[in-house]
Amino acid sequence: MKTPQISTAIRRYFHYGPFIATFIIVLVTILTVLCIVFSSPINTYRLANGRTTFKHAPGWTTLGNLSLFLCFSFLTTYHVLVCIIMGPGFVKKKWKPENKEDEGKLQYCQECEGYKCPRSHHCRKCQRCVLKMDHHCPWINCCVGHLNHAHFIRFLFWAIVGCGWGAVNMGTVIFKIMLWGEDNFILLYYFHSITRFILLVFAAGLGLGVSLAVGVLLFIQLRDVTQNTSNIEAWIIKKAEWRHSTLGTKFVYPYNLGSKLLNFDQVINWTNYAHGDGYTWPVVKGTDQFTFTEEQRLQKEFKRQRMVPHSIVSQYNAKFLSKLTLSSPLLLCVCTSLDEQYLPVGVGDKLLVSRFRKRWLYGHIMRKVKNKEGEEVEKEKRGWFPRVCAVEVVGEGKKAK
Repeated sequence: MKTPQISTAIRRYFHYGPFIATFIIVLVTILTVLCIVFSSPINTYRLANGRTTFKHAPGWTTLGNLSLFLCFSFLTTYHVLVCIIMGPGFVKKKWKPENKEDEGKLQYCQECEGYKCPRSHHCRKCQRCVLKMDHHCPWINCCVGHLNHAHFIRFLFWAIVGCGWGAVNMGTVIFKIMLWGEDNFILLYYFHSITRFILLVFAAGLGLGVSLAVGVLLFIQLRDVTQNTSNIEAWIIKKAEWRHSTLGTKFVYPYNLGSKLLNFDQVINWTNYAHGDGYTWPVVKGTDQFTFTEEQRLQKEFKRQRMVPHSIVSQYNAKFLSKLTLSSPLLLCVCTSLDEQYLPVGVGDKLLVSRFRKRWLYGHIMRKVKNKEGEEVEKEKRGWFPRVCAVEVVGEGKKAK
């Protein structure tokens, strides 16, 4: 297995997602450790000057609690770092199948100038075709794919356990201070200021919130893994089942091995890595390596047939201020997210629209761009643009210009 470049891992880490994840881990860890230590039994001593002092004397219960939590925190940190360093695994640049006849069964990626192997998808954030792409995760600033999927699920699991464990310990201290403050003067001694107490409450709430939110994500991940699907494939399967139902046929998903345990073992096993090389996969009887990719091609062709031609009547440069001028602030909050892709358009552009929102359209347009060799080639550009910028063209063929 190829070792990822250190420079690539460092670039991935310097992003708001990993920074926020690190902040949460560090904050919850520090506050939880302090709460466990401060809650430990104490011994009091009388000094020579007559004053009384105290010293914590943690017992086996305290040491066990602290050791378990630090273990959870370490495992969470370890798996999130491995996700970032290892990456999802990318399809080789300009990849082609060994058998030339199989090229007609695969999708061609214009951005990577190569074919997409089965179960791969192009990520516009990573700017590469990803092996068995599940989704692009902003918290690790890269995709979850074939190589790091197992570590990602383990990261989710230990994040839930660690944050939940921390929230319980911090919550216990908060209730002791609020309900039995006079009897717990030691805790009041450490959290005597309102600032420290608010920070403790914030960390406890953060830990609880992360446990609940990540718990939902882990449930979805485990559901998909037991069916041997990815997040993207689950959506494709729904469309395939609908398409086949209209034709009176039944769609057979080729990668579901028929047993949840066998499906689960494909990703989660004792090796910490998913089985396979990311290019070929075990399939059920009656299907082959290209059954699913051929279904994807048919779906894309069906979608292209349903696209509506539009003409641009007002320029949109896809900049932040442009979004404010062409849409309301409320629309910006609801429809605009950090993961959306926007398409700059000019007056007179002709494009095809495949998705519709109340004030936004998702367009496809062919544009000439220079490749790495400096040659001009036509590539499809896609993205959202304001509905007020375009008018529907009636009576024209569906061909993007």
